Amino acid sequence: MSTITKVIIGVVAVIVLWFGYQHITQSGLTMEFRAPQDTSPVTIGFIGALTGDAASYGNPMRNGVEMAVNSINAAGGINGRELRVIYEDGKCVTKDAVEAAYKLVNVDKVKMIIGGVCSSETQAILAVTEGEKVIVFSPSASSPNLTGAGRYFFRSSPSDAAGGSFLANVILKKYKKIATIAEETEYALALERVLEEHFAKSGGTILDSERFASGTTDFSDSIARIKATNPEAIFINPQGDAGAIIVKQIKEAGITVPLYGTNVLSSEEVIKTAGVAIEGLTFFDNPELDHSNPKTMAFLEEYERQYGHLNIEYYTGTSYDSVHILAEAIAEVGSEDTEAIRKYLDDLEGYNGVAGRHEFDENGDITGISHVKKRIENGQAITVRD
Repeated sequence: MSTITKVIIGVVAVIVLWFGYQHITQSGLTMEFRAPQDTSPVTIGFIGALTGDAASYGNPMRNGVEMAVNSINAAGGINGRELRVIYEDGKCVTKDAVEAAYKLVNVDKVKMIIGGVCSSETQAILAVTEGEKVIVFSPSASSPNLTGAGRYFFRSSPSDAAGGSFLANVILKKYKKIATIAEETEYALALERVLEEHFAKSGGTILDSERFASGTTDFSDSIARIKATNPEAIFINPQGDAGAIIVKQIKEAGITVPLYGTNVLSSEEVIKTAGVAIEGLTFFDNPELDHSNPKTMAFLEEYERQYGHLNIEYYTGTSYDSVHILAEAIAEVGSEDTEAIRKYLDDLEGYNGVAGRHEFDENGDITGISHVKKRIENGQAITVRD
């Protein structure tokens, strides 16, 4: 084939392509080359106490997560991708939490985990996830020891460093000499330390500090030692539902001094089991949900419709919010780059969820949360304004 012939064929080919393009364009058939959209599910993990002493917290929180997932998927998912959650039972036990975290990270390959419910559970999870750069977002872990525990860790529950100081001030307004009884767990002992330090700085005295192992049901020896010190008040500090047994046995021992505690003692199960023995107990709690907020009320009404009465409002609300916050982060930066998700959470400003405002400090701790004082009256946790 001669050179002239090749040139002629080339010119004809260009002309044909040009007229073909013009025909397609004029017919409204534009040609665009796009990468196929990722429609695979986004999978995250959940680790919480679904059985055991803290299940009265863990199961409502799981329900809150599930409600959020359903609402996100009903609205089209995350950029068209369905959101799925793999639920694991950490039981508020270190061994179970480690096994759950290892499975989620190494078998299920998740990049984000909501949990744990308990501080000890959460600490155990971080031992597995931090080196793998997996985001851990706890709606409820509150131990002061978790501040700065991980670069990929965030929590929407305020640290008990603030809660312990708040309660110490409440007690010190009336009483200077108290006794304490605490469960030997990460959460309870860290809170105990904060209370003791605050008492020491403020001129108060801890007459006796009793400890008990998880699973204990007979507290008679500890209570006898407490009674012998003649305290003005007693601070009860369990991790799970053991508080119900403690308050009953304190009353049975003839001790009538005022009782104080944490919001662990306000669960529906504890109040029901303790009965009249828990009447009058004062405790510190996270802020109440804003019942004047239509978004919050819609959440509470929907929860009651699906699951019945909700007693653990705040932590269930933060569980719901945590899913939506992660979903927004994924929609913005993708689900694979946890460095980008971490930065998104670092820079988050004023996310307003059903549990209130969310933004985090340099340690991943939620900021701007104030504790409130409550008391058990007629089987209900009532906010006290005095």
